[in-house]
Amino acid sequence: MVSSGGGSLVHVLVISQYYPPETGGPQNRLLSLVRGIQAEGHSVTVITEKPNYPTGVIWDDYRDGGLIVDRTYEEVPVRYCWIWEDHHKTTITRIRFFLSFVVLSIVASFRVKNVDAVVASSPPLFVGLSGWIVSRLKRARFVFDVRDLWPDVAIAMGELRPGRAARIGKWLERFIYRKAHGITAVTNSFCEAIRGDAPAATPIRRVTNGTVPEDFVVSESRESLRRELSIGSGFVAVYAGNVGLAQGIEHFVDAAILMRDRGIDARMVVVGDGAAKEAIVRRAATYQDLNIEFRSRVGLKEAARYMAAADALLVPLSATPIFTKFIPSKLFDSMAAGKPLLLSVDGESRTILEDAGAGLWYPAEDPEGLVDAIAQLQRAPAAAEAMGSRGRTYVAHHFSRESQARILVRFLEELTGQSRPDAVQTSQHQLKEAS
Repeated sequence: MVSSGGGSLVHVLVISQYYPPETGGPQNRLLSLVRGIQAEGHSVTVITEKPNYPTGVIWDDYRDGGLIVDRTYEEVPVRYCWIWEDHHKTTITRIRFFLSFVVLSIVASFRVKNVDAVVASSPPLFVGLSGWIVSRLKRARFVFDVRDLWPDVAIAMGELRPGRAARIGKWLERFIYRKAHGITAVTNSFCEAIRGDAPAATPIRRVTNGTVPEDFVVSESRESLRRELSIGSGFVAVYAGNVGLAQGIEHFVDAAILMRDRGIDARMVVVGDGAAKEAIVRRAATYQDLNIEFRSRVGLKEAARYMAAADALLVPLSATPIFTKFIPSKLFDSMAAGKPLLLSVDGESRTILEDAGAGLWYPAEDPEGLVDAIAQLQRAPAAAEAMGSRGRTYVAHHFSRESQARILVRFLEELTGQSRPDAVQTSQHQLKEAS
């Protein structure tokens, strides 16, 4: 039996398909929120899928032990659930994958006792069903944590066609909003969009992705890192992260062509994997003498080393209009690395960048804009260094994951009736700072 610890004010059950030991932005964010819940004296249990990223095949260490494997990760009880794995991604296999987790996560909740609040983190949207059903079974408060506006994003990216399936997805989204006792979302734009579909009385809070500034403090010098990582000399712009359709990275190749043709001595290094990478690499290979290099995905510590070796960090998203509502988690991590940013995301992300004075913005998927921004940083190295310094200071003050976790904890305390007078005052101050 998994139950809350003695003396804890609230026992929180977190349900998410993303959690360590897998690595990535969603996993790191959930881990930080769980740490924050613990740090405030509450207890927490996590239900997640058996690790399978990025191949879609369950890791060997988790194959034994039945449908549900109980482990402890950083002193937190975690129930890892079997999912219907298939590395061939089709609409049918994705739905089967998601629904298998819905069923097993509900089953896994049976042994978790004394739950006061259930936090279900999406995507996928189906995890909201798990959260609602489990909250009913436990007679607990249900908080729906939204990191993606699905199905709107899927439609915008062409992954889901307008029609019956999209209508069902939109109905499910609104159904979950109606059933939630509270909703959290990672941007103000998300909060506004959700407010249009959720009941007027449902409280909504922004809990951004944030960063852990200490993770990006690298002791080695820039020069020694460049030698070890073999990324060359001169001006280097680094992208470290997922190479998917949403990132809109193909324009990096066009920018590299422009830099070659204009004799600009700068290079780009792309560190990561994803659905769009193979096609982009293949296209880049058709050109000669391009200063762009593609490397495989690395863990957080190694990514931090690449970022520390860079002169600038690339933070792109697709030009699809819906992405102006997003704040990529990479924005915060890149600011924490203390390097000037080359950001191609408009909206809330651009506002944060410009408020911080942390880099240069250029239009999404615009190779001319990217080349101009690189040339501007090259011409003014002292100004570029100052941008990086301002970004690090700004993100540590406004967007640490620790502070975002406290906002979530205050929200949970309010919903469960466990608010403390000092906690309410702190929460109001943090919400004012984050808005």
